[in-house]
Amino acid sequence: MMRVEITKQKQKLFFIKSYQYLWQLEEVIQEICKNATPQLQLSVLGKLTQDCISNNKESIKDEKKLKNYWKGSLGATSDFGLFCNPEIGTLFIVGDLTHQFLHDMDGKPLGEMSSGSYGILRGLGISENNASMYIKDLNKDCFLLILRSYDFELDIMQELIENFK
Repeated sequence: MMRVEITKQKQKLFFIKSYQYLWQLEEVIQEICKNATPQLQLSVLGKLTQDCISNNKESIKDEKKLKNYWKGSLGATSDFGLFCNPEIGTLFIVGDLTHQFLHDMDGKPLGEMSSGSYGILRGLGISENNASMYIKDLNKDCFLLILRSYDFELDIMQELIENFK
């Protein structure tokens, strides 16, 4: 009798890719959703403005529109939030990583701290150089697609993304 040994990977890993245009990101997300397993966690981090948005009627209306848009794209149960990082501006986060960026640290969301977004990326296991590159991309108004899963699925998703045109 042949014995098969299955090794289980206990830790999920992250894959991040930046996109200059929303239409590129939308197309890739649609393709990912067609091919993903339920274990795949997807988040999007993006910049809204260089300035911090205050809680006026117009900004609240814009936030609701943006929230509805992303819930339509990623599913009604997707978490969503806005925060203002002093070095980058007003950012949005949608998906499974929302709680990390909005985690309360002494009355302030972690993402709002001066190096909060960089620190969160580093905490995800992203190298110093790559985390700095992703922060620069956010400053250039790029969107970050962040995938979390086991390495075998991330390999499949990375190949799918790189071959997607």
